[in-house]
Order: sequence, then structure tokens, then C-alpha cells
Amino acid sequence: MTNEPVHLRLVLEQLLKDFGTPDIKSITSIVDQWEDIVGPDLASKISAVAIKGSELIVRVDDPAWASQISWLESQLLEKIEKVVGNEKVSSIRVRTNLK
Repeated sequence: MTNEPVHLRLVLEQLLKDFGTPDIKSITSIVDQWEDIVGPDLASKISAVAIKGSELIVRVDDPAWASQISWLESQLLEKIEKVVGNEKVSSIRVRTNLK
């Protein structure tokens, strides 16, 4: 074992891979392009907040949007796939941010 420094990004990439999570580039692509993925109207109501394994966690302020996401899930997954590639995100879970 050497005492050479290791880039933090490499360590994080390996950790994400070990947990079955998409790579950092894919995650940041989803967040950076969220408005393009869902459109400006939905982006104002739905926020991408995390990825757990292959599951995208989104936050909504209004519980009514939680049911809308289930109707839109397959369309959103298709759009996400165009951004990050195949089989990186396979489902969407909604968290409600009650004020």
C-alpha cells in the first residue's frame, strides 16, 4: 500500500459504484438539467434532491403532486434516460415537503 494521495472524486465514484448508485456525472446531470427534463412548470413544483441506488428522490411542496408523479413516472424516466443513459435511474420516490 502506498501513501500516495488519492483524488476524492475517485473515492466517491467507487463508493457510489459499491452502493449501486449512478456516477457523480450522471447525478449532477440530472440536477443541472432538471428543468429541461421536466419542463419549467413542473420544475417549479418538483425538485430532484437525491439518488439512492437507482431510485431518484424528488421533493414536492403539495401532496397532490405526489400522485401526479406516479402518473408521470415512466415519462420522466424516459427523459432521464436520455440525459444519463440506460439503467442508471429505474424509479422515482416522492417526498412531500410540508410547510
